[in-house]
Amino acid sequence: MDTLSDPKLGNVGERLRAVARMDPHRFPRLGLIAARWAEAATAKLNATYASPVRVEFTALSSFAFSVAALEASETQLALTVRSPKFRETVLVTTDARFADTVSEAAFGGDGRDRIEANRALTSVSKFFADNAMRAFVETGNAAFADILPLMMTTDRLVAENVGAVLDAMLPDEARNFVEFRFRVAIGRCEAALRIAIPEAVLAPHKRVFSVVPDEAPSIVDEGWARDLEAGFQKADMRVSAILAEQPMTLGALATLQIGQTIALDATMESLVLIECEGQRLFRGHMGRSRDSYMIRIEENVDPTEEFIDDILAD
Repeated sequence: MDTLSDPKLGNVGERLRAVARMDPHRFPRLGLIAARWAEAATAKLNATYASPVRVEFTALSSFAFSVAALEASETQLALTVRSPKFRETVLVTTDARFADTVSEAAFGGDGRDRIEANRALTSVSKFFADNAMRAFVETGNAAFADILPLMMTTDRLVAENVGAVLDAMLPDEARNFVEFRFRVAIGRCEAALRIAIPEAVLAPHKRVFSVVPDEAPSIVDEGWARDLEAGFQKADMRVSAILAEQPMTLGALATLQIGQTIALDATMESLVLIECEGQRLFRGHMGRSRDSYMIRIEENVDPTEEFIDDILAD
């Protein structure tokens, strides 16, 4: 009988972690989520920026954390993210152009000049970068909501010695991530933002991520819809033609008798109002053909104009 100490089993912890490893390219639904994430982040940022930015999902890959990897990607800022749903840490990192790119949009710039990567981080650009990174976290919760509730909340913004701080913070067994990469741009200014979600958080949902959901089929029977439309076409409606409307007090109305006349503010050239079930539709001129009166439609009724006229009349 094999036991946990049996050499044949090797390091059980290592074997379990190997099973949990993910190749993101085998899970197409992650790409769909990332594209939806980019759209939501674009809308979230542009709701407050004076000039619009473009957010594009660019790549999905495995990421093993190391200080060298952060330095190679020119990481300038890192935002740590926590959740009551898992104990691992999510990382949101940006390159050295991100802070100035979002600041350019916030202040209404057009991004005509490229931003140099070696520009110093100011308190203003740091403020806008922090807010933009938090917007990505918020929209990420919504992007994953139909599969798993991430419930991510922002924790700490790291702007100095980023690699060393994160290296001291992350335990050895929680350094494998699935990394979502985004490009944020305005004009010629472009920056990179990366969001690394621990593999241990996503791995239990591999089966869901491996399947691309089909578009929901239409539940409306086309034949039934045609029959319904034909039935509406045959419905009886009451159409009225109104030459004029005369305001009158309740007292005057009570004294009306047969034989009296009411003076109308209208002539034979006045437009007649045509309405159906209380809804005003057209105006036209009244005429006569042999023994019948007729109305020739001249114009549509503008609901906005009618609304304004009613207000002015009051």
